[in-house]
Amino acid sequence: MSVVYNSVAQVDDVIVAASWQRTDDKGADAPFGAGVLGQSDGDLEFIVTRTALKGNGVLGCKALALPTTGWALRLDEVAFPVGAVAHRHTHSGSGWRFLVAGSLRIEAEHDITVMGEGDSWFEPAHSPVRAVALQDAAVTRFVRCMAIPLADVGRSTFQLSAPEDADLPRLQMTHRHFDHVVQDDAG
Repeated sequence: MSVVYNSVAQVDDVIVAASWQRTDDKGADAPFGAGVLGQSDGDLEFIVTRTALKGNGVLGCKALALPTTGWALRLDEVAFPVGAVAHRHTHSGSGWRFLVAGSLRIEAEHDITVMGEGDSWFEPAHSPVRAVALQDAAVTRFVRCMAIPLADVGRSTFQLSAPEDADLPRLQMTHRHFDHVVQDDAG
């Protein structure tokens, strides 16, 4: 899967793609953009291909470990008000995130990174991570595109790593644009 900023030349071996276009900021309880299935003239594109994508605008490309029981492409946004924390958790699907507003401290298994607006990162499935919104914006937001198991279509993929964290406040809000079941033709 590749994350592409702005536009890239037409790609021949696309399995599925999603695009996201920034709209108006209506606060943390509303999406910051509009997501569509397919390639478009959006601000961001997430493209699943059979071969690695390279070139102008490509921010990153990683191989996906696709669920063997079928999968769907999810495009959503996560909004963090100041001080919000996504306690250590995992997701059942892997994919790219792109920070569209604010800054976020990402605490992964082997490193801690501060992400700023315009930064992108890849999270493998079942990889523990903790995210903390920093104090420089009213709302910190990222757009996320993941390949999720079919069993998670329409459901949250968020799984806390420590059960005792379930009683801690969860201020972040997720705005799902779509889950699209992918039927990959093998031949």
